[in-house]
Order: sequence, then C-alpha cells, then structure tokens
Amino acid sequence: MSTHLDINLYPSFTNVFADETLKGIFYPLCTVEDKNKYPNHLFHFVSSNGLWMNEDYVTKENNTSYTLFDIVDGKYHFAGDVRLYKGYSQAQLLFPRLEAEFEQNGKDYLKNRTKTKTYISTLKQTLTPDEIKDFDIDYFLQTFYEYSINKLHFQLYGSFAKFRSIIDGWASNKTKSPVVYPVATQELDYILGDSVQGATQKFSQFDVIGRTAGEEFFTDGNDTVLLYDVETNKVLCWNFYF
Repeated sequence: MSTHLDINLYPSFTNVFADETLKGIFYPLCTVEDKNKYPNHLFHFVSSNGLWMNEDYVTKENNTSYTLFDIVDGKYHFAGDVRLYKGYSQAQLLFPRLEAEFEQNGKDYLKNRTKTKTYISTLKQTLTPDEIKDFDIDYFLQTFYEYSINKLHFQLYGSFAKFRSIIDGWASNKTKSPVVYPVATQELDYILGDSVQGATQKFSQFDVIGRTAGEEFFTDGNDTVLLYDVETNKVLCWNFYF
C-alpha cells in the first residue's frame, strides 16, 4: 500500500454510491486517494456490517465474503443481488427514521454516554413487530448506533475510533489510528487464497489499496480489504475476520 494516501473519513453516501440501492445496507467508512499511483482517482472503503447474509442469493458480484463494484464517475455501481443481505427491505425502510432520530438526539447520546444496549432497547420500543420480523434488529441497531456516535464524535472533536472508550468505558487507546492499514503479502494469501473465488478474475490482476479495521468504526471486528483492477475499473471490497 502506498504511504501517500489522502484520507477523508465518513464521506456522504451520495458521494460514494451511484444510487440509493444500498442505503441502509452499506456504510461509507472513508474515501482515499493515492496521489502517487492513482492521482485524481477516489477509492471508497465501505461495510455491510449490521446485516447477516442469505447464501441463496450469492452472485459473482457479491457473496458472503466480498462485493465487486464498478466505478462510474468516481462512484460505486452495484450489480449484485441485494437479497443477499437478510432484512434489507426492513433496513431500507428503517434507516431514514434512525437517521432523523439520531440527528435530533445524537448529541445528547454522546453527552450522556448512552450505552448501546440502552439505545437498542429504547429504539425497539418505537418499532412494530412487522418491522422487525425475520430481521436481526439488535445487530442492525447496534451497528447503526456505533457507526453514528463514532462519526458524530469525529465531526465534533476531530478524533477517530473513540467509540469504545466513550460509550463502553474501555481504556482510551493513545495510539492514533492511520485509518487505512497496509496489507502484507502473507495476510492476502490468508484472506484471499490464490484467486478471487467467483469474481472471474485472478487475484494477481488486483492492486491492493489497503485495509480498514472494523472495530474502529463499530465494535464488530469485520475488517475490509480494498483491491482495484485498473483494466476493468472495478474495486473488490473483501470483508473478513482475522
């Protein structure tokens, strides 16, 4: 990975995705530019944490391990099957309500150090049984809250990855996160193996952009490795647990 990355944390959804198909399903983590290798070319780290997978809807564009995006005018175009993400329709309906509620109350949550379990319990009382049927609402609300409170703290105070010390009382990590980490060859061998399964392209065609740590954006340790194929102008967003 290049050491010359410009990193923009928490870009807006509309600056990352070509349309709203994945709103409520994928979270924009950060946008990076490698000014040495790919000047004026933006790459977006994203995560689908908060939803489990339905293996009946695996495609070559998205499966339980990765999502393959086309880059269209600097934004990600999704060509997979949205049904892979269990509860996607409920997530899409609930997400605007959660955003509006957090916009109104987020600063109070931050000020009062509202615990995740308290937030989940409170918000679930506002939902109907039909809205949470066949849907892991606890995991979805947990992910939304952790992402949102971490983002708000960064926007207000400029410090990143402080969720656990702010809300959960963990000891504060004094080491500043680089946000995007390099990926060693042996790590890639472990994560991807010899080829990108189902993506129809060999792993060797992809250039590694870097890795983001899931636990710095949520408490879920689902990391993201981002790879780029310059010939097809596609990015491979690979999610995994170390």
